[in-house]
Amino acid sequence: MQTQEQKFKIIDSTNSEAQRQLKNDNPPTEDFVIRADFQTEGRGQRGHTWTSTNAENLTFSYVFMPEKLEVQNQFLLSQTASTVVADFLVNHGIQNVYVKWPNDVYVGMKKICGMLIENTLSGHYIKNSIIGIGLNINQTLFPANIPNPVSMTQITGVHYDLDEMFCKIMEMLRTELHNISKENIPALKKKYMSKLLGLNKVMIYSSHGKIFKGIIKDVDSHGYITIENADDNTEQTYDFNEVNLIIPEQKKD
Repeated sequence: MQTQEQKFKIIDSTNSEAQRQLKNDNPPTEDFVIRADFQTEGRGQRGHTWTSTNAENLTFSYVFMPEKLEVQNQFLLSQTASTVVADFLVNHGIQNVYVKWPNDVYVGMKKICGMLIENTLSGHYIKNSIIGIGLNINQTLFPANIPNPVSMTQITGVHYDLDEMFCKIMEMLRTELHNISKENIPALKKKYMSKLLGLNKVMIYSSHGKIFKGIIKDVDSHGYITIENADDNTEQTYDFNEVNLIIPEQKKD
């Protein structure tokens, strides 16, 4: 099964272009993907920007048209996409790969992939999902204001063919997204939790201006995270944007 790819040399944001096309008078009705060498206004989670050097990394948005995926199960998209990226990295010999809640991907304590998922709903179902992915492949120099970035090339010493890498990750992503079903929800959660950065470990978090030591205990089916306060053993469940894992600054290579 092939997915139509549209490749741009330069664009504001692949997610924004996907949204524009979905709002056309005659919008696409099947999966498609927007890929760009360079984004002038790349977007990330929590209103952050995504910075990537021209034609050194993979920046794309896969527009997925699910069949009967209920709104209450939309976190399955984050679980699936993030674990696909993690598996992709492991397949290329990279170790210590984790998912940082909800869906960023880290190698050790360094960020290698950012993700922005935007869903359009229709009644009780997801009409379409724009899965924006920025994966650092060949970049070796990063702006000083970006905390703890890393690329595949920095880890392995290999320079990769971007077209080849794109085809590989797209095949994995397409296959796993289309395999989502009610039956494999437990297996998806188990896989996601096995890769979760900070699970059952004491790490530092911030929430509403307060810093505390916490231990991730669970992420539920809606994506809400439960963290135990390591000082008083109380547990609290957080929505997106309510709590952040504080990543200590790493030494620059």
